Amino acid sequence: TELTILWAEWDPANYLQELANEYEKETGVKVTVETVNWPDFQDKAFMEFNAHADAYDMVVGDSQWLGAGATEGHYVELTDLVKETDLTKVMTPASMTYYSEYPKGSGRYWAIPLEADAVGWAYRKDWF
Repeated sequence: TELTILWAEWDPANYLQELANEYEKETGVKVTVETVNWPDFQDKAFMEFNAHADAYDMVVGDSQWLGAGATEGHYVELTDLVKETDLTKVMTPASMTYYSEYPKGSGRYWAIPLEADAVGWAYRKDWF
């Protein structure tokens, strides 16, 4: 068995490939993370989606694609999987709401959050 994942070219995708290599050692399933530079990533993914192509088994999509992915038939509904695996108990509520659920508040899930944005603030206390 072999799986191919499409993602943008950046360090987290490289790390995903490292994890995939470990997964292959444990399971025998080869996983290849194909990367595309950021300016071309969305175009490439949506060309594949719209063509109903099968070059990729998984696409690490951008959170901004959630609505189109759900309503245009590009994403598979994962609500049952989310419930069966209690994913909402191990992920932060905000991650599930903003990276997985569509429409917001519906309880329907279309993606599994891979990484959540984080904001950190630092300031010089002596300035305030």
